[in-house]
Amino acid sequence: MSQSALAGFWHPIAAVDDITDQPKRFGLLDDYIVAYRDENGVAAFRDLCIHRGAALSLGWVRNGTLVCPYHGWQYDRTGACVRIPSRPADAAIPSTARATAFQVRERYGLVWVAMEEPRDEIPRYPEDVYDLPSWKSFFAYREVWNAAAARTVENFMDFSHFPYVHNGLLGTEENAEITPYTVEKLSNGLHYWLEQEEPSDLYGAGGSQKVRYEYTLVVPFTIHLKKIEIGTGRETILTQFTVPRTETTSELFVIIARNHSHDEPDSKFGDFTTTIMEQDRRIVESQRPEKLPESLREELHIKVPDAASLLYRQRLASLAKVETHGPYGA
Repeated sequence: MSQSALAGFWHPIAAVDDITDQPKRFGLLDDYIVAYRDENGVAAFRDLCIHRGAALSLGWVRNGTLVCPYHGWQYDRTGACVRIPSRPADAAIPSTARATAFQVRERYGLVWVAMEEPRDEIPRYPEDVYDLPSWKSFFAYREVWNAAAARTVENFMDFSHFPYVHNGLLGTEENAEITPYTVEKLSNGLHYWLEQEEPSDLYGAGGSQKVRYEYTLVVPFTIHLKKIEIGTGRETILTQFTVPRTETTSELFVIIARNHSHDEPDSKFGDFTTTIMEQDRRIVESQRPEKLPESLREELHIKVPDAASLLYRQRLASLAKVETHGPYGA
């Protein structure tokens, strides 16, 4: 799937606290974005001055404008150049003197950017639990992986690797067989679930109780996993928001939301997740090719275990076709 096909989706570029009144550079879709915060909220532009191509992230904010560090050109929040210091103050400014401004939103503690007119809304949290007082949420993991965004998402949505990559934590070799499960096709993704014995003490009580795993995928790169502990009813949602920095590098933001154990330290759950993610990282960064193959025939797929990931690949391919034929298809 080309980077241009992804430009019409909302992507997180940073945590809310990363954006200050000092311009900073962030990577997205093989490009760079500069973002800063003022009394009107967050502004984001392509990190490029139209004059001589300098990085605007090296500049500063003055009186509500972003100042280029090279020749002092000043851009307002819409991207329009409103001052060229090397010319008289009353001189006309060409209408083409603009920085490329992007739409920006803040949600789930993240700053989201759409580089083109958005095709869809920012992915919703399952049942909107993120904003419910009965749920507690926190950032559990944030790292840059040397892997394509789709590879990291496909890894998160896959469970047949649990007995081998996460042996003793999420699975065991004695229970490696995957029983058939149903994948529901949503307008913007997929939903599927299964039940299994999880050997961890944290969620599965050492394997003495089953855990229901409910996956909700929102294309292109958001995946939610709700763990429901059968017997106790405790629910935990682990969400991976993946930033496609380049075609082969991704930044992963993992948020944990739970409706239980509010008095327990977040680290109790975050440390477990970090262990799982780093075990995954070692494998995912080893995969070749780094990007998902364009043809489904380039890798072997197994009917039951790979049912969800196969549909995910087909959905990504359909997005690429929409890009090829235009926003309304062929």
